[in-house]
This record gives sequence, C-alpha cells and structure tokens, in this order.
Amino acid sequence: MERQGNVLNKEQYIGAPIERAHLHRGFNSKKTPVKWIRFFRACVLQREIAEEFKNKRIKNTWYIFLGIFLGSFVTIPLTYISPVLAIIPGALGVLVFPAIIIAIIITYRTNKKFKKNFTAGFDFFADYFSALFTLIEEDLQLDSKITLEANVKDTVTEENLIKNESYTGESRGFISGIEKNYERVISKGSCFFNDESLIYFQFSERTRKRIIKKRGSSGKRKTKHKYRAAYPFTIKMKIPKHKYQLNPSVDTSQISFAEDDEYYVFKVYRKFDVKKENPDQYNPYEVSSISSFAVDYFSLEVINLINTCYSCVTPSA
Repeated sequence: MERQGNVLNKEQYIGAPIERAHLHRGFNSKKTPVKWIRFFRACVLQREIAEEFKNKRIKNTWYIFLGIFLGSFVTIPLTYISPVLAIIPGALGVLVFPAIIIAIIITYRTNKKFKKNFTAGFDFFADYFSALFTLIEEDLQLDSKITLEANVKDTVTEENLIKNESYTGESRGFISGIEKNYERVISKGSCFFNDESLIYFQFSERTRKRIIKKRGSSGKRKTKHKYRAAYPFTIKMKIPKHKYQLNPSVDTSQISFAEDDEYYVFKVYRKFDVKKENPDQYNPYEVSSISSFAVDYFSLEVINLINTCYSCVTPSA
C-alpha cells in the first residue's frame, strides 16, 4: 500500500483548517491508515503555517516599533536644518511610548490566539498516532479501517476532576495544601488485523495537581501549583481460537486473560510516566509532560504491548 500520508507537504496542503477543527472539538471517525496519516499530517501542517504567520506578524510589529524608536534619534540633526523638519523627530519621539504599548498588546493577543487554536496536545497527538498507524498498517486487513475517537482538550478542568482532597506536606514553612486528580481519555479506537484478531486501544492522561501554601524565609506567604502527569495506554486483543492456540508456558498472572467460544482475550497496560522514566526532564510546574517522550519510543512501546499479547499464543498447525 502506498503511504501517501508521509509525503503531504505545504504545496499539496489543503483543508487543514477542517482537520484542525475536528481535532479540537473531538471526533469519532473511521478511516484507512493512509487517510488517518494524511489527516494528522494536515493538522501538523496547519500548525506550522499558523506559527509562521504568528512569528512574522510579531516580528513585523516590533520592526515598526524599532523603526519609530531609532527614527526619533536619527532625525535629531533635522532640527538644525529647518524648523519645519524639526517636527519630525518630535513627532516620532511622542509615538515611541504608544508604539511600544501597541506592540506589547499585539504580541500578547497574537500568542494568545495561537495558543487557543493549537492546544498543548496538538502536535504530539498527530505525530504519535501517525507513527503508530504507519507501523501497524501492514498488519491490517486489506482496506481495513481504524475507528478512532479523540479528545485533545485540556485535562485540568472541572469536568475531568475525579478526586479532590486535602494534602499535608512536610516541607519547611508548609501551611496547607489541596490535591486534585484529573483524568481524560485522549483517544480510543479499534481495528482488525489481517489474521482476524481484533484490537481495542485506549490512551489517557492522568494529572495530579497540588496547590501548596507555605511561608517563605522572609515570612511572606506563597502559593505554588505543582503537577505530575502519567499517560496509561491500554490494549485489549481478541485473538481467534481457530487460528491460534494458547501457549501453555505463558505466565498469565502478568497479563489479564479471559476467553469465550471464539476468542482468547488479553489485556495489557503501559503507563508512560516522565518522572520515573526521564526524571531529568520532569518539571513539576508544567501541566503536561507527554512531549518528553520521543515519537518512536512511544510507538515502539505500544507495538511491544501488541507483541506481548501474541506471545501468549501459537499458530494452530
């Protein structure tokens, strides 16, 4: 199958605002791997184009301010040439303060609009699932479609709050604390492999937020917000009995196992936790830490979950 999703470029780019809108408001759809990869690539391109526009607008805004600021000094010699020309440096000098205020406002609003249109999870979602679907594409049935439901909205919201309790710390100057736990399903979906196995997957974000009030050495009270995020990825595989038989040497105590008349059913779990796996990159003041995991690392770890399920069976003779 030709993987056109990897060659989409800005010259071919079309319709990405539609893809971005779908990704932002969430969706539940079914597409072939190629179409999903093109969909995610279009999302990334839309962000790249918007970021170029944002940076260009901010740069031009500050160039204009810099021109006014420097012009107010460069034109000072004109005051010695003619009283009429002396108006120019004076006018430019008066414009310096309003110009810097306007430049700051434009920069703030432009960055705010960009952040609103492209959430923190925008890039990682598109990149990670593009890589994952590329890896499993050859294992799917011919023209098979992947069902995918997505939600890349913020996790730390009241609707995602699952626990709210007091927190007691032992650090010096501690006064009081609150611990809130949030959980959001980022995506879930399913697909059929070419051996008739059915795979379900779910990717979530769990975030712990601590609001800590403490007294500093100077006696002043301070409030800090600290976060820790983890990303569980769960896979449930239904492997057909008429094509496979259970491997008797597999220790099913390490894996969730069940069976029915037609399938062996396995459930495996992998939690991505940057504090445990990449402690040097952990920042307690950042809400999300998923970008600390490389795309290829994430994809291969998920493939390992699938292989773990297949290791529990052997092909029937």
